[in-house]
Amino acid sequence: MVPGQKIAVTVAIPTYNRPALLREALASVVAQDMQEFEVLVVDDASPSDTQGVLASFRDPRLRLLRQSSNVGMQRNWRTALTTPSTRYVALLEDDNLWLPHHLRAAVSALEAHPEATMYACASERFGGGREDYFRPEWAKSSGSELWRWRETGYARWLAGCPILASAVVVRRQSLDRLFWGGSNWPWCHDWLWWGQLALQGAVFYDSRIGIRYRWHESNATYGFENMRGRAEWLYTIRELATRAWKAGALRDLAGETLSFSPAALSIMVVALTAPETPPPLRRQAYRLFRMRRDIAKRPGCAMNFRIACVLGGWWLSHADLRARLWARWWPKAN
Repeated sequence: MVPGQKIAVTVAIPTYNRPALLREALASVVAQDMQEFEVLVVDDASPSDTQGVLASFRDPRLRLLRQSSNVGMQRNWRTALTTPSTRYVALLEDDNLWLPHHLRAAVSALEAHPEATMYACASERFGGGREDYFRPEWAKSSGSELWRWRETGYARWLAGCPILASAVVVRRQSLDRLFWGGSNWPWCHDWLWWGQLALQGAVFYDSRIGIRYRWHESNATYGFENMRGRAEWLYTIRELATRAWKAGALRDLAGETLSFSPAALSIMVVALTAPETPPPLRRQAYRLFRMRRDIAKRPGCAMNFRIACVLGGWWLSHADLRARLWARWWPKAN
């Protein structure tokens, strides 16, 4: 590092009680081929010796911020992202790993494309019997691209988060305008955040693999498998769609969702026929239901969509409400 050089990027690592995995994550950071960075580890009041893990590296770039009490994963992530004052913030979950080129590729891309609010890349998933790659369906098989919703439509963000959190490097100032999720914080918080950044500006996507994502039972992704997780998934779709509608997106919902799987399409329809949806967007969702009733017989179609095909479209206006009541969960704005 050149003396007096201003650091452009902070590596933000939220953590809780995973010292062995945190050590591996930090090792992948200090092995980056770009060495001009600082590291902020935000510990959510772990009982383990996080300070000892950092001290073992003997690296002055590593700093620890410890929460005074356990605030929960989403709030801890928010602290990790918003505490830095550097131009860029690179998020790394404490159980994942970066390949050596990741940080340099991200900073170079964001420097070259000031219109981009964030950088993301392809990921390799490993562990738990899972060995595969994660790329959004729209990504090129090689190379890189700038994704702009005004050119391609925004609906693809409603099918599920197309990027993994540890692959994301954000422009710090773009975080200042985010809705972070309210006081009861949906588990799919990163989808809610990145979807808003995609509305603010372009997304630079690199099809090269830049991270290794560890798959195990404590992954937040498993949250979708319970009632509350499903209710929060529907909430996130509707929240992103509402914000996109206000920004001028989603004027042709049927056209933008032609390639959606039965699962993604049916779940989106259930989410957007809820009473809280902006009326013009809700009407589009009902038209889409009437147009695509054929998917009810296909694998993956949401149960509430199938029930509505039998009982009538009126069922849809109650489906999301029932999901929240069964989960005993209700989104709170503050």
